[in-house]
Amino acid sequence: METVDVTGVAAGGDGVGRLPDGRAVFVRGALPGERVVVDVFEEKPRFARAAIVEVLEAGPGRVDPPPPEVVAGCGGCDWLHVELGTQRRLKAQIVADALQRLGRLPSIPEIDLGPELPATGYRTTVRAAVDPALGIAGFRAHHSHDVIPIDPSTGSLVAHPLVDDVLRRGRFHACTEITVRAGVATGERLLLADPGWGAIDDVPDDVTMVGTGELGLGRRAWYHEVVAGRRWRISAESFFQIRPDGAEALVDAVAAALAPVHDADPIRHLVDLYAGVGLFAGALADRLGPLPVTAVEASRSSIADARVNLADHAGTRVIQADVRKWHPSPADAVVADPSRHGLGAGVVDRIAATAARAVVLVSCDPGALGRDAGLLAKAGYGLESVRLVDLFPQTTHVEAVTAWTNHPKALPAP
Repeated sequence: METVDVTGVAAGGDGVGRLPDGRAVFVRGALPGERVVVDVFEEKPRFARAAIVEVLEAGPGRVDPPPPEVVAGCGGCDWLHVELGTQRRLKAQIVADALQRLGRLPSIPEIDLGPELPATGYRTTVRAAVDPALGIAGFRAHHSHDVIPIDPSTGSLVAHPLVDDVLRRGRFHACTEITVRAGVATGERLLLADPGWGAIDDVPDDVTMVGTGELGLGRRAWYHEVVAGRRWRISAESFFQIRPDGAEALVDAVAAALAPVHDADPIRHLVDLYAGVGLFAGALADRLGPLPVTAVEASRSSIADARVNLADHAGTRVIQADVRKWHPSPADAVVADPSRHGLGAGVVDRIAATAARAVVLVSCDPGALGRDAGLLAKAGYGLESVRLVDLFPQTTHVEAVTAWTNHPKALPAP
C-alpha cells in the first residue's frame, strides 16, 4: 500500500500522482487534490497503475455515487462520483494537456466548455450484452466479460426513455448482444439482435427488429431522426451521434468554427471526411448557403443513407472510399470527424493537398487529438478555437471541436 497525492488527471480519467520512488502512478477513480491510499496492481519501469483503497482527503468535486443498482444500469459511467461541473472542467484539462503535451503546441486558445447537455436519459443508441441465463440486457463489468444485468425496476440511468423501455421489458433469449436505437423526434425504434431475434420476448410491437444474420443476407432496416432541421435516415449498421441534442450541438460548434472564414471570404467548396450519413455535409450546406459539398465515407451502410439524406442538394458528391486512399481536390474548407484513432499522417497530408483555408476537426479521443494537432501544425495550420461537446456526461469521454486556419500553397496529392 502507498499513500499518493493526486495532482492531475490523465486521458481516460485516471488521477495522476507520484510514488515514493518518483514514478508516475495512474489511479482509477482518483481526482486532483485528493490524498489516497492505493494498491498498485501494475508496475512498469516508468509508471504504475493503482486502485484506491481509501480516500484520506477528498478533492473538490467528489460526490457520493448513486446506489449500486443505479450504477449497474449505467454502462461505462466511470465518473458517477464526480460533480457534473467538475467533470466538464476536468475534461477541458485533459484536452488542454493533449494539445500541449502530445501536440507540442506552444499555446492554445481558451477552451470553450460548450453547452451543458442533460446528464441522464440521453442515449438514443445503447449496445448491451445479454445475460445468457436470464435473457436480460446488461453491461459488462470493467475489463471483464461478466454481464451485470440492468435492474428492471430502475432501468438505465443514461438511456433515453424510448430505449430504456425496450431494455427493461425485453427478454433477449438466444442473443449475445443487442443494440437499441431510437429517433426522439420521430418515435421510431430499432433493435439489432446478434445473432437473431427469433427468441426475443416482450419487446413493444412498434420496435423494428433485425438480426445481424439477416443484415448479412441483404436485409435493410432503418429509423429516422431530426437534427438541424433535417430528417435523417439511419440504418441499423450506420453510425450516428449517440444523442440528437449532442448532434445538434456538434453542428452548431462546427458551423461556428467555420463562420469567421466564411464571413471573410465565402466558402465555395466544402469537403466532409468520415461523413457518416451526411450530418455535417447536409447541415452545413443548409447553413452556409447552396454550395458544392464532397462527402467521403467508407461504410456501405452509411453511404446508402447519405445518398438518400443529401439527395436534395444537387451540388453534393457522395464518395464511398477509405479516407486514407481518397484522392483530394481543391477545397476551401474541410470538416473531419474520424473514429477514435484520429486522422493520422496520411490523412493530414491529403487535407493539406486540398489547400483548404480552414479545417475543422471533431475528435472523440484526446490522445488522437493531440497527435493530429501536431500533424496539422506541421502542415502549416494554426489552432484558432477549441469547443467541447460533452456527449457522454458521467463518463470520461469527451468530444472536442477544433478550428484550424491557414493559407497554404497547394501541395501535390499523395
